[in-house]
Amino acid sequence: MHTFLLMAPSGENGLGSLLDVGMSGAFWTPLIFVLSLPFMWKFVFGPICRALESRELDTRHAAESAKADRAEVERMKTAIQEDLDAARREAAKQVADAKARAADREKELLAAAKDEAERERSRAKAEIDQALGQAREILRREAVELAVGVAEKVIRREFSASDQERLVTDFEQQVSNN
Repeated sequence: MHTFLLMAPSGENGLGSLLDVGMSGAFWTPLIFVLSLPFMWKFVFGPICRALESRELDTRHAAESAKADRAEVERMKTAIQEDLDAARREAAKQVADAKARAADREKELLAAAKDEAERERSRAKAEIDQALGQAREILRREAVELAVGVAEKVIRREFSASDQERLVTDFEQQVSNN
């Protein structure tokens, strides 16, 4: 509707009179436009174009930087995962080593306990054998003394003193040899 008002015939009251510049306007308008175009290009369009190009370049750089950062994050994520896996493997290895050392230590302690028990048994057996030997020796002496005493009594009745001495000496020699 507004376009129809602008196209209305020129008159004093119409809007068309605003656009009526006459024949001189047809010459001066393109000439002014052509003369002002280099200035507009230099001072208006040039800075706008440079700003747009700079903005586009910054956007491209930001996109490339973001892409590189994403790749770096993925690389770091992979490295962290590898480090984590290595740490888990190392921890599992240390646990296995600790278990193996504990089992070895248990075997060593068990073997040491068995050796100690065997030494204690051997020592006790040696003490028992020694005590048994001493008891046998005491019994032998007492038996000899009793035998000599009984033999003296029997011999006094039946043997002479020289026979008695010879028998005692022979008996002592036999006991000493055994």
